Amino acid sequence: MVLRMVEKVRFLPVDLRFHRSQVVDLNVEYMNWWLRGIEECFKTDLATLLGWSKEALESKKRDYLTIEVEKLCSDPHGVYYLVELEDAIIGMGALHQIRENIGEIKRMYIRPAYRGKGYGKALLQQLLQKAKEFGFHSVYLDSGRFMTSAHKLYRSFGFIECKEYPETEIPPQLRPRWLFMEKTLEEATK
Repeated sequence: MVLRMVEKVRFLPVDLRFHRSQVVDLNVEYMNWWLRGIEECFKTDLATLLGWSKEALESKKRDYLTIEVEKLCSDPHGVYYLVELEDAIIGMGALHQIRENIGEIKRMYIRPAYRGKGYGKALLQQLLQKAKEFGFHSVYLDSGRFMTSAHKLYRSFGFIECKEYPETEIPPQLRPRWLFMEKTLEEATK
């Protein structure tokens, strides 16, 4: 049953003329989930860690995410997907170039009700295939230490831990509890 559902998943390249509100809303959902993980991991909230007020964080969140979505969608050596299953958007994921022949996976997110069913694996396969098509030799990603299910998935695809890379957007205050990973693309993807 799960295999049949994964076969029905579609990867829709984001076109901001049509998907802007959907992808920004999904990014807000992702960030809210991410912020709850930060609070559990650090026993404090992101606003406190950054020295901001909670109101400042809330007011900046949507603007920041809108700008980030536009940057990711404008990369000619990148792609941003919405993951669709039976007319429902169940997730997203992006790939963009950070250096010549090097990409970064960003915003990989499957909504909680759809996790554990192979959709994240299918999305990661799609992103890695696109990385090869773009001619990337390696791909980086970062994730919070609380994202243990994601780490298991990444490791199953051959990602290994590495030092933080210069292009990471993770604030310095979070980096000690963050995981940075890389994968060389010479080998075949699963």
